[in-house]
Amino acid sequence: MENNKIFTKIYGWMFIGLMISAITAYLVSTNGNMVYNIYKTGTYLILSIVEIGVCFWLSAGIRKMQITTARILFCLYSFLTGLTFSAIFIAFRIDSIVAIFALTSLIFAIMTLIGKYTNMDLTKISTILFTGLIVIIIASFINLFIGSETFNLGITVLGIIIFMGYIAYDVQKIKYIAQTLEEDKASIICAFELYLDFINIFIKLLSLFGKNRD
Repeated sequence: MENNKIFTKIYGWMFIGLMISAITAYLVSTNGNMVYNIYKTGTYLILSIVEIGVCFWLSAGIRKMQITTARILFCLYSFLTGLTFSAIFIAFRIDSIVAIFALTSLIFAIMTLIGKYTNMDLTKISTILFTGLIVIIIASFINLFIGSETFNLGITVLGIIIFMGYIAYDVQKIKYIAQTLEEDKASIICAFELYLDFINIFIKLLSLFGKNRD
């Protein structure tokens, strides 16, 4: 029962984060002045730096901070993500975005079930997942100079596989985090990790299958 309770809190906060990001991105995309200010004045870089800072602050400092602070930081991160993702609603058709979101949700649900009910110790693959993530980061940087579409396709597919693995791993890790953190803090940090997994898969699927606006 306790496990079900914390899972409910985690998915509840993850849903809140996704909705904050989605609503923010959509509303900003409908405001030409805001879009211009974000993408044409260097504001995007500032937002990205702040976003990374909030990410590290929440991840590293949650054990010491108040739960209210942790919740505010999570919502702030979701809001910042919405600002930087507003271009999605400009570049892609709404029906395509909805379809990819649904596909991502299905993949997330499947990997969640695997992570929750598998008897395999997924900590054994954590090193592989982390190595794969580093490879993606390095390969993406290299491709900035190469500009190869085939190389980019490989990076994107590998990224989807890696973050699918991270969903299962992070879900299984929940019961261990719940033993070392109070429930409310555990629910925020776990929701944050799963939120990141979801967003990364969504973006990569969108780059593969998303339909551009005419």
